[in-house]
Amino acid sequence: MTFNKWMILLVSIFLTCILAGCTNKVPEAEGGTINLGEYSFTDGDTIKLNGEWEFYWGQLLSDIKSEQKTGYIHVPSFWGNQSVGKNELSGKGHATYRLKVVLNEDQRGRTMGLYLPFGIESAYRLYVNGELLASAGKVGISREVMEGKYEPKVVLFQVKRVNEITIQVSNYVQTTGGLWDSISMGSGEDLIQYWNNRLAKELFVAGSIVIIGLYHLGLFVIRRKDKSPLYFGAFCLLIGLRSLFLGEVYINEVIPNLPFELYKKLEYIGQYMGPAMFLLYVQCLFPSDINKTMVKIGVTFYILMSGFVMLTPAVVFTHVLKLSHIMLLILAPYVVFVFIKAAIKKREGALFSCMMFLVLALTVVNDVLHYNQVISTFDMAKFGLFSFIFAQAFLLSIKFSKAFRSVEELSLKQAKWSTELEKTVQERTLNLQVTLEDLQLTQKQLVESEKMAALGALVAGVAHEINTPVGVSVTANSFLQQKTKEMLNVLEENKLKKSDLTGYLSAANESTQIISNNLKRASELVKGFKQVAVDQTSEVKREFGVKGYLEEIIFSLGPSMKSSHVDVKLEVSEDILITSYPGVFSQIFTNLIINSLTHAFNKDKGTILIKVTKTSQLILEYRDNGKGMLPEVKKKIFDPFFTTNRANGGTGLGMHIVYNLVTQTLGGTITCESMHNEGTTFMINLPLGEKELDTRP
Repeated sequence: MTFNKWMILLVSIFLTCILAGCTNKVPEAEGGTINLGEYSFTDGDTIKLNGEWEFYWGQLLSDIKSEQKTGYIHVPSFWGNQSVGKNELSGKGHATYRLKVVLNEDQRGRTMGLYLPFGIESAYRLYVNGELLASAGKVGISREVMEGKYEPKVVLFQVKRVNEITIQVSNYVQTTGGLWDSISMGSGEDLIQYWNNRLAKELFVAGSIVIIGLYHLGLFVIRRKDKSPLYFGAFCLLIGLRSLFLGEVYINEVIPNLPFELYKKLEYIGQYMGPAMFLLYVQCLFPSDINKTMVKIGVTFYILMSGFVMLTPAVVFTHVLKLSHIMLLILAPYVVFVFIKAAIKKREGALFSCMMFLVLALTVVNDVLHYNQVISTFDMAKFGLFSFIFAQAFLLSIKFSKAFRSVEELSLKQAKWSTELEKTVQERTLNLQVTLEDLQLTQKQLVESEKMAALGALVAGVAHEINTPVGVSVTANSFLQQKTKEMLNVLEENKLKKSDLTGYLSAANESTQIISNNLKRASELVKGFKQVAVDQTSEVKREFGVKGYLEEIIFSLGPSMKSSHVDVKLEVSEDILITSYPGVFSQIFTNLIINSLTHAFNKDKGTILIKVTKTSQLILEYRDNGKGMLPEVKKKIFDPFFTTNRANGGTGLGMHIVYNLVTQTLGGTITCESMHNEGTTFMINLPLGEKELDTRP
């Protein structure tokens, strides 16, 4: 079935209901009397007692005389703004209605009933044949003495052939007053069944709407990114709870003594905030098809109306009810337009929502016209609303079902991807592990190369330093050999003199002294160089004096320092002894000094200061007055393979080795401070004691 056919069908159903409501198959009261003598009240028949009732304005009567009558008034209708007799009636006041019901003689003594509806504003007392049978609220002649209340009910009584129904009504608590809904008459059993059916239908509708609302609020709590369940759930709760205040007013069973003012405020707030939530819900459904300014206007209007209700009494805020009806008549066609627009663009659920909202809009229009007495039908909005809400809940269920299906599909894909990713990660991890092992091996080789390079420099220093005493010893030995040879020649020629022997012995003594001293010096050099070399290539811990060991390290670097004209000064106390790894100290200070000679001075004259102090820690300060470093160089000074002298064979491992030796081997800290052209300072802090310095496993 096409969209146009659906529209024709729905409009036809609605018009049929309207025409059925307008069709009048029973007689109406005329002149304060209605003749029902032709009705047997079988098969569940109920008759609405509509028509002209006798009306006594400003009088609360139980014993009525005809001369007291003001005139006749049509029921159902509000009495406000009507002319009865010579009286112009207002919404506030009090009056008495009377109707004579004529039945067939066969009905005499039968138990009949009256259904008193919601629409009696705002308090009443019912008399049948002079007997008080029912009341709601407190009837009074002023605002101070009356109390409003809605209380639909069924009243049973024994009928006569002519029955007099008298209703006292007063209203000083809101804008409108009177009998604006039809009072029905029928057999007692039928009316009770009719009342129970109405109550059951209303509770079913209200309960269903509230449950749907709570369900969607729960969905929003679970998934707060999508706000459509929030607005739809709030809309359902407001409408569902408000329905308990209308119709059969079941709220009286829940809260029997609910004050009338609070009752009206809650009812009106639900009536105003419901459409506001619905507008926000539609905006969430079709954000690109609805005008956001229109939504803001509507929501702001209803919020202001709700605030007005909370701040004013019912006698004031009920005056502005028609403003909300006007706004509703503006917004309802606009929302239909939005649904149609979305349907044309083939938005999901838009066509179905459009059809169901049109049904809802028609039922709301019916109720507006019905309650303003333009037409005579019945309450349809609750059923139209239930149908629309159920349809929207169904659409949201489809939406969430698709979302859950998508989540399941994504979960399966994610599981597959996770498996593949895990396999890929394992492969990459294995590759990285192999690469890491290669890098670690390469780094170890480079470190060993750095050590061997330092050892090579040490060997070069040894060769240079030993060359002098050994050369002197060789020269002295050659000189002694020459003198000895000359002495032998003199002896062979028998020309030996005392002066020759004395000269030879003097030369021999001097030469042996020179040889002895220089060989002793060479021995000391070899011993010192040997200790440094052993320390640099081994990891044996021993006790040593810091100053003496630093002097040996500096002495071993003498040739390099002499060629660069750099002077090294020590400020170290003689009594500082530590138990640690002297080879580590040798590597640290050798690399620091070589680094300064290579980068800080570049063959220029300069000074290196090494200062050692002992407090709770061993503090070593290494300072040079060279050219310093730029900030970007200083930032990377301890990074492996970083060098500014790679063209001349720099590996970039020297300072990285120093950092690792200080922090990992000795368990200390090292920091660098440097400014361009202002020198460089390294501060090394080491824990004292054998236990603290021995941090390696």
